[in-house]
Amino acid sequence: MPSPDVIVIGAGAAGLAATEALVSLGKTVTCIEAGNRIGGRVFTDTETFGLPFDRGAHWLHNGAINAFIDKGKALGLDVYPAPNHTLTAGDDPHGTALWAEVDAISDAMRREADAGNDTALSSLFKPLTDWSFTAAMMHVLPMGRNLHEISTRDFADYQESPDWFCRQGYGTLVAMTAADIPVTLNTSAQQVTTTTSGVEIHTNKGILTAKAAIVTVSQGILAAGDIRFDPPLENAHLDAIGAITLGAYNHVALQFRPGALPVQADTWVTYKVEPSEDGILRGGGALCNISGTGLCAFENAGDFATELENAGPEAAIDYALTRLTEIFGTNLESAFLKGAATAWGRDPLFKGSYSGALPGQAHKRPLLRQPHAERVFFAGEATHDAEPGTVSGAHKEGLRAAEEVAALLG
Repeated sequence: MPSPDVIVIGAGAAGLAATEALVSLGKTVTCIEAGNRIGGRVFTDTETFGLPFDRGAHWLHNGAINAFIDKGKALGLDVYPAPNHTLTAGDDPHGTALWAEVDAISDAMRREADAGNDTALSSLFKPLTDWSFTAAMMHVLPMGRNLHEISTRDFADYQESPDWFCRQGYGTLVAMTAADIPVTLNTSAQQVTTTTSGVEIHTNKGILTAKAAIVTVSQGILAAGDIRFDPPLENAHLDAIGAITLGAYNHVALQFRPGALPVQADTWVTYKVEPSEDGILRGGGALCNISGTGLCAFENAGDFATELENAGPEAAIDYALTRLTEIFGTNLESAFLKGAATAWGRDPLFKGSYSGALPGQAHKRPLLRQPHAERVFFAGEATHDAEPGTVSGAHKEGLRAAEEVAALLG
């Protein structure tokens, strides 16, 4: 069997987009995936609860420019704008004080970036009220890292528009759009060698050859050196991998009896997060009654997410259930049916959640997409300037890499 024109490594949103685009451009493609499924960090679990539960990405960020919204509609899926339903436990039920502080922190970060400074959020954060640490947590969650690891420029570069949801799950949506894309599962790339005429991909099942390759694995895999490159990656690329790192972010899913949650569908619930002596913000927020199913996803990030990962799923479930019981009352605990916790940092296929630039390093993100040895290209959420950490950004980067490879091959 003749070698394909291109080998795509990884069948997440970027790899799937690149494969589909290259095929449409008349190129022969082999897409390999180390895991036993497609989708990467966007995956809908329908077995644990008998309901859609997104273990990874759930929010369809940037609805104005997210191609998956129209794709979902075309597939007949129920995609809809995220409702503005919030509940803030305590003395600020409508979140007036909290969201004012959230906006103030965001504005301060953008001003810092506009002034040409790429500093850590921790250097700007000044607690003013009892809600200040919760407001800070609202930035820890989307960035997947602690305050001292959040780059003001990386935050300011993010292009934002209203979010959407998919009732059947974001992972379901991505998997359905890729149903006709051929992927070879359980095939892990171990080495990428560039030759005078093309590339050799050393896998657990043998050596594959092609004219070019697109690498779409996570920053965690690249940083760990799980894929070797021959010739080795240049210092600038290695430096960028060290500067744009994977964060820690997880869901703790809780299922309750129907009607037990006294909130509308897709209500975001927050509470007062207390400061700690070591600076770790131990807390989070919960998307409750997801699409009206009775499921809640308690979101946690940064070092606290890593602590819960290390403590194990039962400890994470207990923590989340305790927080929601404090908010809604002890009757909720009696209505609890089942829980599950993700642990993306401990997953050997990803080793983290999504990317973020360390303070002072955001300018290195474009270096991640630079070709290596003329025939090896990179794509993923980490390589997109304006939509990092998103499925939409990964999809766009897959398309971009496919165009670059097609231009090389002619």
